[in-house]
Amino acid sequence: EADKIVNGDRNEQYGDPSVAFKEHKEILNTTFGIDLTESEICKVMMAIKLGRMKYKHKRDSIVDLCGYAEILNRLEK
Repeated sequence: EADKIVNGDRNEQYGDPSVAFKEHKEILNTTFGIDLTESEICKVMMAIKLGRMKYKHKRDSIVDLCGYAEILNRLEK
């Protein structure tokens, strides 16, 4: 299910993850002067998901977390 999202629905909604995370990097750097790698930004997104799961279990959060893990895998190749 996460693979389908990362390779299908997500791309249609948000574009290619590697391009999107480069844009996230530029936004963080320009707005806040924070210079994180794309992989570090993905890890932050994963940490936010885990923080949300602390308060309420939702299956879609787990699926999203799996999707971020796949994106992280691609970014670190």
